[in-house]
Amino acid sequence: MDEKYKPSLTEKELGAHISALGVKKANILGWQQSLLGVLAGLYIAFGAHIYLVALAGGMGKLVGGAVFSVGLVLIILAGAELFTGNVIMIIGGISGLYPKRKILKNWMVVYCANFAGAALTAVLVWQSGLAGEIGQLTAVGETVSKVAEAKLGLSFTEAFIRGIFCNILVILAVLMAAMAKDAISKILCIILPIMTFVACGFEHCIANMYLITLGLLAEGASAWELLRIFGNLVPVTLGNVVGGIFILLIHPNRIRQLKMLYSRKKEEGKPNSRE
Repeated sequence: MDEKYKPSLTEKELGAHISALGVKKANILGWQQSLLGVLAGLYIAFGAHIYLVALAGGMGKLVGGAVFSVGLVLIILAGAELFTGNVIMIIGGISGLYPKRKILKNWMVVYCANFAGAALTAVLVWQSGLAGEIGQLTAVGETVSKVAEAKLGLSFTEAFIRGIFCNILVILAVLMAAMAKDAISKILCIILPIMTFVACGFEHCIANMYLITLGLLAEGASAWELLRIFGNLVPVTLGNVVGGIFILLIHPNRIRQLKMLYSRKKEEGKPNSRE
């Protein structure tokens, strides 16, 4: 009799998968990081926009959060580079699988590319008329304007803490999706954590690149006024990094994997990379 199909990886398989994923991300070429980063910004923008449609249609934050998850689903299944998800690379860096400079390079390139993809999508959506025009906004336009102002009204501390909680859930979604073997299981693993962070009002820096840009455009902001976005992005980005690293290091399985890697390197006489 054939062994019963198991939809998830074993702990050993997951550890190998995460390590291989980190190595792949660390060694991807710069132009590929940029292209895949722009795609991730576009995908997150799609999720953010359908979230706005749900809110404008009176479907509430729970439904909005569920449909927002389409962004991460596209990134995981179709393939793209998302800054908040790439925080997972810290595990391979700590365990010496690749130099830490490669992590920083990946984060910087992917973050900028995500910004380009999300902001460009916001500009194109505004030009499409889907949000209306200045003085005559559609329901989506009015909604994104309110969403943007609410985000810009957060204090540094509020935005930072909400960023921490957000990426704890995003990293958990990435980890659970990595555990799943088939597409349907991966999608289900992504939806619940993403729906939770959106419905709870936590802050995601890449989503905010789209939402705040579109909201400011709907308000008729000048190019100079668009720089207001960084008042939100700086604390949220820092919070996203802290939250992602926290859940990766505090999670018992990750700690055990690190110990195993350290022990293996010690036995083999291979020094840890501290570059």
